[in-house]
Amino acid sequence: MIPDLGCYEERHRLTGSAAVSVAGGVLSLAALSAGPLSVQLIFIALSVVLALPWLAGPASRMIAFRADYAGITLGADPAGWPFRRIPAVFVHWTDVEQIILYPLYPRARGRYALAQGIGIRRRPGALALPPGNEPDSSRRVPGVAAWATRSIITWRLDRERLAAITAAVAPGVPVIDASAGPPAQLM
Repeated sequence: MIPDLGCYEERHRLTGSAAVSVAGGVLSLAALSAGPLSVQLIFIALSVVLALPWLAGPASRMIAFRADYAGITLGADPAGWPFRRIPAVFVHWTDVEQIILYPLYPRARGRYALAQGIGIRRRPGALALPPGNEPDSSRRVPGVAAWATRSIITWRLDRERLAAITAAVAPGVPVIDASAGPPAQLM
């Protein structure tokens, strides 16, 4: 099937890093065969906490990312449950200044990124996002609101399709890859 050039959409699915978390939950269940009942209950709780959030998105087939003629939708993050709820956010193309792809590093200082993130830098004076415009200090992308970022963990980003739809509907908006050294523009 030929992809729609006016729309690029990705849904949550079970990707490599999400599969590792699910496998950890399942392996915790395997530990149930040994130990006292209290240890078994701890492993059951650990399995649910590790596996269930990662399976919620793929099971629901929720939209993770969508870019079309109207703008960009960053879908709700099902992997945030039960610790935090991240709602879906829509940003009109007229409010988009840049789309930034960046690496996500583990909390401990390491040399390899575990995943990638996407952020939408909005134009100065753009209307506030419904959840708020607080800067996102954890993502380390200056000038990007906390609610205009997402981790690319339970879905995969096709950079070529993102660049194509952006060039077609918002030619003045650059897609920046900030993963290696100085930002390189994809388009």
